[in-house]
This record gives sequence, structure tokens and C-alpha cells, in this order.
Amino acid sequence: MTENVKFQGRLREKELEAEKLELKIRGLRDAMRDGLDPFEPIADLPLDVVAAQAVDAAELQIQLLQVLEDIRAIKKTLGK
Repeated sequence: MTENVKFQGRLREKELEAEKLELKIRGLRDAMRDGLDPFEPIADLPLDVVAAQAVDAAELQIQLLQVLEDIRAIKKTLGK
């Protein structure tokens, strides 16, 4: 296997990982928006759940930023 083919495969793996992370983050974002319904009484908002979702989203975003950095590095190596 040539080095170029190996890097192409690694790039695709990282791109799929980034897509998966983005999908998870979008789902959490939408769940937080739903939990923060502006028409619900403040006392009824599930703020503990929304807070936990926000922490999960932040952790996933950190992972996503690392994967995106990996993608940039691989593309640079490939001359893209």
C-alpha cells in the first residue's frame, strides 16, 4: 500500500468521524433548544438536563475540533 493511499484512507476515516460528531452535537443542540421552551414557566424548565446536554456538547466539540485539525494536517500532507 502506498503512503498516499494510506493517507487517503485515514482522511476518509477522519471525515466520517467528524460527520458523526457533528450529528451528535446537532442532536444535543436541538434537544437543548427544545428543553429551553420560551413558553414554559421557568420553574418547569428541565435546566439540569439542559446543563448536562451542554456539557456533553462541549466535550464533543473539543473532540470535533481535534478531528478537524487532524483532517487539515492530513490534507496538507496530501497537498490538498
